[in-house]
Parts: sequence; structure tokens; C-alpha cells
Amino acid sequence: MPNQFLTNYTETTFLEKIKDSLRHCRSFSLSVSFIKKAGLVLLFKDIEAAAERGCKGRIITSTYQNFTDIESLKSFYSLMSRCPNFSCHLDYECFHDTGYATLGYHSKGYLFEFDDHCELVIGSSNITRYALLKNIEWDVAIRENCESEVYKQALAEFEEKWNATHLLNSDIINLYANKLNFAIERWDMDYDLSAAKVKPNFMQRRALKELNRYRAVGTNRALVVAAAGSGKTYLAAFDALNFNPRRLLYIVHEGSILKKSLETFQDVFGSDVSYGIYSGTSKESDADFVFATNITMCKTLELFTKDEFDYIIIDECHHAAAETYKQIITYFEPEFLLGLTATPERMDNQDVFELFDKNVPYELRLRDAIVNDLVVPFKYYGIRDQLVDYGLSANEERRMTAQMANEDHCAFIAAQIENHRPQGKLKALAFCRSITHARMMSEVLGEQYNTAYLTGHNDIGERIRAYNDLQSDSTGLEILFTVDILNEGVDIPGVNMVLFLRPTESSTIFIQQLGRGLRKYDHKQYVTVLDFIGNSYKRSVQIAFALSSLAENFVVEKRLMASLVRDDFKALGLSDCGVEIHIDDLSKEEILDYIDKENFNALKYLKQDYFNFKKYINSELYPRHMDYLNNDCAPDLIRFMSVKTANKKNCSYYNFLRGIEEENLPLFSDEQIGFINYLSGLLPLVRTHEYEIVRCLLDGICDIDAIGGILSVKIPGFNRNEFEHALQFIKFVSRHDSLLALDVTVDDQLQEYLDDLLNYGITRYTIDNGEETGFKLWQNYRMDQVQLKLLKNPGYKAVGTYYYDDYVVIFASLKKDLPEEDKLNYKDKFLQSDLFQWESMAHLPESDLEKLKNSSFAYLFIRKVADENGIVLPFTYVGKGKLSNCRKTDNGNGTYLFDIGMENELPDYLQYDFGLTK
Repeated sequence: MPNQFLTNYTETTFLEKIKDSLRHCRSFSLSVSFIKKAGLVLLFKDIEAAAERGCKGRIITSTYQNFTDIESLKSFYSLMSRCPNFSCHLDYECFHDTGYATLGYHSKGYLFEFDDHCELVIGSSNITRYALLKNIEWDVAIRENCESEVYKQALAEFEEKWNATHLLNSDIINLYANKLNFAIERWDMDYDLSAAKVKPNFMQRRALKELNRYRAVGTNRALVVAAAGSGKTYLAAFDALNFNPRRLLYIVHEGSILKKSLETFQDVFGSDVSYGIYSGTSKESDADFVFATNITMCKTLELFTKDEFDYIIIDECHHAAAETYKQIITYFEPEFLLGLTATPERMDNQDVFELFDKNVPYELRLRDAIVNDLVVPFKYYGIRDQLVDYGLSANEERRMTAQMANEDHCAFIAAQIENHRPQGKLKALAFCRSITHARMMSEVLGEQYNTAYLTGHNDIGERIRAYNDLQSDSTGLEILFTVDILNEGVDIPGVNMVLFLRPTESSTIFIQQLGRGLRKYDHKQYVTVLDFIGNSYKRSVQIAFALSSLAENFVVEKRLMASLVRDDFKALGLSDCGVEIHIDDLSKEEILDYIDKENFNALKYLKQDYFNFKKYINSELYPRHMDYLNNDCAPDLIRFMSVKTANKKNCSYYNFLRGIEEENLPLFSDEQIGFINYLSGLLPLVRTHEYEIVRCLLDGICDIDAIGGILSVKIPGFNRNEFEHALQFIKFVSRHDSLLALDVTVDDQLQEYLDDLLNYGITRYTIDNGEETGFKLWQNYRMDQVQLKLLKNPGYKAVGTYYYDDYVVIFASLKKDLPEEDKLNYKDKFLQSDLFQWESMAHLPESDLEKLKNSSFAYLFIRKVADENGIVLPFTYVGKGKLSNCRKTDNGNGTYLFDIGMENELPDYLQYDFGLTK
């Protein structure tokens, strides 16, 4: 066969040529810089078949630009284990110029040897779906004698690169996966939204990058959490465009959403694909993109092959734990499964995270949506409702409903509607307790307003007509009462008022219902929320927790929580975005009384939190450390470690589990428990060195230089001094010349427990700190953690001031737990947002006074109170400052006052938290 010029549209395409050569050659040597699973599947069966028939096969690929994905490498590694005649090498920063800069590996060469000739295919084509099927690519196939000069030159170049690259193994795959997982940017030529008529907004682009990155490391399913109204369906469409599926399935639980979802995909894909609705009334199953209800699809699964759809989307997927969804997810085998929800909490206590392998690449919370102007702000009014007894038990349901729907109560509700009525037509959604409640409310308030009510008994046509009538200015409907069906997924952007008429103990439902009114609409500036608060303290406190979840950093600390309630949550920092929160004085009093009396760190509460969470994730055994990450519903794992059981601090999650008498725990010796306690006591990590050292030792790597080399790759900004400091102070590790050893017996159970603990610590560190290597402003630290960061002895934590070289480290307490009259006499306080007044220790030696006066700067750490309900609280790092204006106090105990001018001004929320602003 003569030499050939190959494209994706020549008579013989590049893909056909490579497949044919693989089927007939006796050896192949491929050097391809970029390989993606979506492209590799087009060739892999031929590569596999060639290797299985004894053909010698070699492939070099690269980590250049973080492009090649983990799944492709795993496929090659698996083939290597089955076929010793096949091997793969990886360029992991193997080539450098004279200035030690890494050179990019960018070759695309395919060498084949046959019985009577050789072939060299050179050009632009990588092994990606776009390159093999769509892109404009140019390649040339040259047929040569194996002794020809050009082929010998190409083979020599291949051999040189083969010898300079890494043999593929599990360690280097894991190393690259870790790099990919934390990479900020990835170049990806398959990531292309240029064809879309509409473009993703800023927040959607961030989510899309994260989804793409997850797929790059081999993830085949993921859950995205995005606030109601922020464009989840468009996000799914944009991600589908990146993925370029052959066939797509979109599952919803509500038939009225199908057409709207289909139209969104049409906006993005245009007429390039066909669309069909698959529901009780329509069976358009042959379309490229099928939009189906869960009920209809579940009933007819046998009509579809398991790999019918290569991309599946589950909308409002906290329903996915329902049996119909489980059957659909279990039956189909897509290349990628995407879940969308406004909240990951499940209403039926079934597991959702598990269905998506606990992969949550991005969470677009309601606060982010408000701050980024993706939804309208809200004006919330918590209104004391003394006409209904919300504390009635479940068996008194009829009595409560009667109270809610009687004439006096409805007159009270109507008066509040009129007090806060928006301009123009009233378009109110009212969330009710039951069908009877919705019907009765509609009937009684129907005498004053144009009302209607919807339940699960209404068909889709009736629901859509009601939605349209409510938001249309030309129709009369003013209030739509509903039970559950409007909680999610329904788009009525014209709504300008939301009424909470039912008690709930779930902050999740509260936020979800609030989101129904936040969608943008022409001439809609905000939505008014009227929440009728009854006399149940549990109800009131849930509201406080729900609203507090809108903070940037939600802190469960009594004084801060109480201050937020007193001040109508102004410190949330959303006032500039148009958000207003007002709670009546009686309800405030009830909430504050409950907060003051309760010990939220009592073992009974933490035990309840633990078992609720365990039930939430549907775990037969105890939840692992990693279960507490990427999960807004998870309790604070560090609190579990910090509290006492049997009057002894737990020090570790394992001891907490023993203390609450959890079953089926692994059995560890006292020595092993001591090691677990030590590692757990380092959490939350301020550096990962100790954990990475232990991980190396568990993997059998004991040489100090080898461990240092691994850490230099894994830890951003690696510093040899930090490594030596970690080696000096790490416990349960002994040093013998150039080797390290664990001083604890590691069996399979301990290995499994430690793997989970180490993964948790390192992952949480990365989430909290990113690329930050020094102290992070406004981050919390314990004294021992500060000493670790400064490369000092972590045991130094007995005093509040430390003198090092030309700087000092100051730990100060604001004593916010003192009575008001005592606070006036306490000297440590912020005088202004960038000026702190500090009082030295008593009887200060002259030498220490001189060190303070002559110091170049001070690291300043502040905490409000020393402890709360038995848990010692950390310090907040507020930055570096300069000591000035030294003066001796007149209190007779030899203390001095200093003013510390700070380099950084306190953010608004800390000014509020530290009592500088009211």
C-alpha cells in the first residue's frame, strides 16, 4: 500500500488506519502525548487483541498539561498485568532544559512492524475522541523497509524517550492522580463550549472545571449541589456539551419539568441532536437525548440496553434513594452519571451520597448565588404566631390543622400579607402541612384573595396551568397553596412572596422552600418571605440554624449565635446584597433562652448527631473519617475528638466511638490506640509532613532521602527544614541512621483505619489551606500548631508570649465570657479594626520587656473565650503587627500595655465577632 495522507474525512481515516495496523502488525510502538478514555475506547480493543495474540506493544504517554486521564493509565496498567509483552511508560516531568525547566512532551507518533515491512504514522492526532472523530487533523502514513534510514531514526528516538521515562506502576498513577486532584487549571482540548448559543456564567464555569477535573482522575459519577434558581439544568447541559455523549438520558421525578429541561438543552445544543420526551403520555425513546420521568423509565427498563446512554443526569437527585431511581441507576451503565440537587439532605433518610460514590466536585450554596447576583435577595419576616400550638404531638394533627385554618388565624395571616404586600399583583406560594390544610386555607382565604391549591393528586396539565396563572399579570390567581410538590424543581420565577405555614424541624426544607421564590424575573427586585413561627422552641432554633448557614463561616458558638439572633443576622454580610432578616422579639427571646441553657457539646447531643449521620449515609458500620468531608450534613469530627467520655478526653474518633459504645469496631492494642490518638491530635493539620511520612512508612518506604523526595513532589512549596523538623518531633517513629521505622505493630485493621485517617487529614488540609504555606489569615490554630508552623517545639504551650529571634508570638484572649462590669477592666481588646491593645504578663522581666520593645513584628493570635462547655477553643490568626506605645500599668503587678498596629484590617464578620462593632 502506498504512503497515505490521513484526516477524519479522507477515504481511509486516521482511526481506521491505526485500527487496521494494530490488527496485522507483529509489534507496535506508540508515542502519544495526550490520551483520554473517551478516545482510547475507540482503539483499546484492538490494542488489547494485539497484545493477547503475542504482539510486542509499547506506549509512551505524558502528564504534560495534566491532560492524559487516570482511567487511560489504569487501562494500560491492567493490560500490563495480563500481557507481559505489553508495556507502558509515562513522562512525568522527565525532560528538562539547561535551566531545569520542564519540557513539554508533545509527540504523536505511531510505529508498526510487520513481517515484510514497517510503517511510521506521524502527525497531529492524539488519542482523544475529538482528535479521532471530529477535529481537523493531518497525519501521514509512510510505508518503509525496516532498515530504511527514516524508520531507524524514528525508532532510535522512541528508544531514547522510552529509556528516559517511568515504567507505569500504581505509585506513579497515584502520584499523578493526586496532582490532578489538586490542580487549579487543566488544559483540555475536549473542553469546548464555543458551539453553544448561550454561555455559562462565572459560577457555572467553576463547576464545569471541577466536573472535568473529576472525570480526568477516573471518576464516572458525581453530585453537584447548586442553589435553587442558579441554573442547574444549564450547568448539566454545558457539561454534557463538554462530554459530547452519543446518547443522553435526563431523569426527573416531575413530569411538568420535562419540557422545560428539554428546551434548556435545545438552547445549548441547537439542532445538532434530536430530542424526545419519555413519560406516561409520550414515548419518544429513539431520540439522541431522552427526557424521562423516573416512574415511566423504571417500568420499561427492559426496552433499553444497559449501555443505551453514555451520559445520564438525575435531577433533584435527593429523590435518587427512592426505589425507582435506584433501579434506574443500578440498571444502566453510562460512562458518566451526574446528579443535581439544591440540597444533598434526603427527606426519607435514604442514602444519596453513596449513589454518587460520595463525589461532590462543586457546591454552589445559596449564599454564593446571592452574592454573585444569580438569584434575587429576600426579605425575611419571622412572625410570632400565638394562635396555633405547634408543639402538639403527631396524633393531634387534626386539632393543629383546625387551628391553622380557622377564621381568626386566616385573618391574622391576611393582615401580615397586607403589611408586607409587594407592588403589583400578589404572586404568593404558600407551603402547607397537609392536603387538608392546603384545601382549608385555600377555602378560607379564598374569600379575600383569588386562591388555588395543588397536591400530588393534580395532573401535570393542572399544575402547569396553576403555575402559569400565578405568575401571569393578566390572570387573577394570587396565592397558590401547596403540599410538597412545589418544594423543588418547579420554575415559577414570577413569585414575589413565600408563605411558611407549616412547622418543620429541618433547616434543609426551610432553605429549599425559601429558594422557590428567589429566581430572577423581569422587574422583580426581591422576594418577601413571611414565616409564621409558633411556640415550639425546636422550630425556632431550626430557623436560626438555617439562616446562620448563609454565613461565610458558620460557627456554632453560643455568644456569636445569640448575637446574630439579637441583631437580625446583619453580620452575615448580605445586607449589601439586599437581604433583610427580621424576627419578632418574642421569638428571639425563646431562641436565646434555648441557646443559653443548652450545652451543645454534651455527649447526648453529639451521640445523637453521630447516629443521625450514620443513618443519613445508610452505613451499617461506623462512618469513616472521609465520610465527614464534602458533606454539609456531617457533624464536626473534631468536636467528637475533643469532648470527654467517662471524664476523659477522647483524643481520637476511635475513642469517641468506643465511648458511645458503637458496635463492630476494630480491636486495637493500647500501643496502637496511642498512635491513633497522636495522629488524630494533629488535626486539623497545619502541615502534611507527619502524615506523609507515616504514609510512606506504611507503604514500606523507609529511606529518609527517598521519603524526602516523595514529600518534595507531594507538598507544594516543600521546605527541607520543615521536613527535618517533622522528623525531629514526630512520635511513634524511630530513626536508625538513614532509615525510619514505625514503633507500633501495624496489622490489617490498623492499616485500614490509618489509610482513612491519613486521607482525611491531608484532604481536609488541602480544602482549608490550598497552596498557602504560611499562617493563613483568619484561620484557627491551637498553640501547638503555631509552634509546629514556626519550626519550634510543639510542647511549648504554657504561656501566652514567646520570644523568637527578632519577633514575638502573642496569644491573647478577649474574655468575652466575663460579666460586663469585668470586661471594662480587661485590657486586651481591639481599639479599632487594625489596632489591638495588649497587656503583657505580670511581673515582666526587664530582658523580656526589651525583647518586646525591640521586636521587628509580632504574630498575633486572638480567641474570644478559653473554652465552652468543656471544649478548649482555638485562636484566630489576625496577622502580623508592630508593637508601639509601651506604658506601664498602675495595677501594681508589673504589667505593660502595648498598642499593636496590624498589617491587615479585621474583616467585618470578625469585627462583629470580636465585639468591635455592634
